[in-house]
Amino acid sequence: MKQIAVISSSVREGRLSNRVALYLKKFLEEMPGVKAGILDLKEYDFPLFDERFVYQKQPSEKLLDFTEHLTRADGIVLVSPVYNASFPAALKNVIDLYFNEWKRKPVAVVSVTSGQVPGIATVQELQGLMLKLGAFVVPKLSTVIRVGEEYTPEGDANDRQTADAVLLPMAEELMWIIDKCVAR
Repeated sequence: MKQIAVISSSVREGRLSNRVALYLKKFLEEMPGVKAGILDLKEYDFPLFDERFVYQKQPSEKLLDFTEHLTRADGIVLVSPVYNASFPAALKNVIDLYFNEWKRKPVAVVSVTSGQVPGIATVQELQGLMLKLGAFVVPKLSTVIRVGEEYTPEGDANDRQTADAVLLPMAEELMWIIDKCVAR
């Protein structure tokens, strides 16, 4: 069974990208042999970390839980809203918390925006960062637009065919990388 962690990275009130994270969890679990879970940064409510995880003197229970889920996952999907053509500080805070944990970890990126313009720059920025950390990065560009119109707060797609068409290439590539490149 492949374990996939979906990181929902927005911590703002009224956030919309979490809708895609919720949908993605359900979508991934419909694939054979996949178990997905959400690591919601809003729920974890982490402080600004001043040091990597390995140097944390007394990591909180929340941090230990997050780290366990992250390291145990066979693959990670970063779901990020587009913040000024980039990604949220909360996600950068968590990415920088780890180093060796990212090495050879299959990682996919999905950008989410409420507008009409896809967040390609956000995906590419996160892909580049994860490559520099040694992750096996899914090269597919996966961008969700008009999230407020296309997804419900419960994580259902109003047009499932369109939603699946956006996410399936990324998900298939992530599964391929897990199968072919990761010796477990």
